[in-house]
Amino acid sequence: MKKPFLLLLGISLLAACDAPRATTEASDPSALRSTAAPIAAATPVSFRKELNEGDHRFVLQTTGEGTQRQLEMRVEKAGKELATSTQAIEGTVSDAVTTNLNDDKFPELLVFVTDAGSGSYGQLIGYEFLNQGRRTLTLPELSGPAAQGYQGHDTFKVEGQQVVRSFPIYLDADPNCCPSGGQRIVHYKLPVGSSAFQQADYKSQAR
Repeated sequence: MKKPFLLLLGISLLAACDAPRATTEASDPSALRSTAAPIAAATPVSFRKELNEGDHRFVLQTTGEGTQRQLEMRVEKAGKELATSTQAIEGTVSDAVTTNLNDDKFPELLVFVTDAGSGSYGQLIGYEFLNQGRRTLTLPELSGPAAQGYQGHDTFKVEGQQVVRSFPIYLDADPNCCPSGGQRIVHYKLPVGSSAFQQADYKSQAR
C-alpha cells in the first residue's frame, strides 16, 4: 500500500515544480519581443529644399515612394507662417526655384516635376504669393509647331525673366530610347497680374 501512495506523492511534487517554470517562460521578455508588432519605419523623404525670396522663406519636401508622392510645403513671411499645404503628385520633383518673373513685388515658387512613366513627361507646379493668399500658376499645353515631335523627357529651368523648357524631338520612326530630331527649346513669360504663362518663342536645334 505504501508504494502507490509514494508514487502519487512524487507525481504531485513534480507537477508543483513544473508550474512556476511555465509561468517564468511565459513572462520572458525575449518571448514577448518575438510576438510584438514591428515599429513602422519613418516615411522616406525623396526631395527637400529651402529657398528664400525677399522676406519669404519656403521649405519643400516630398515623401513616399513609387509613382505617387506627397509634396509638403511651408511658407513664411518675415518669420511668420503664411501657409502650409500638402498635395499628391505623380512622379518626382527634379528641382524647385523662387523667382519674380514679372518683376512685381510678389514672389513666385516654381516646382519642376518629372513623371514616373517611360516618357518622363515634365510638369510645372507654380504659385505666386500675394498680400493675401496665393494663386496657382499654369503652363499652357504644347500645341502647333512647337509640339511637333514631342514625346516627353522635358527639362525646366529659369533664365532671366523666363522659364525655359527643353526636350528632344522625335521623328516618326524613332523608338522611345533614341530621338534623332535634335532638340526644341521653348520660352515662357509671366505677364504682370496674370496666373497663366504665355509662350514667348521657341527654336529647334539639330543634333
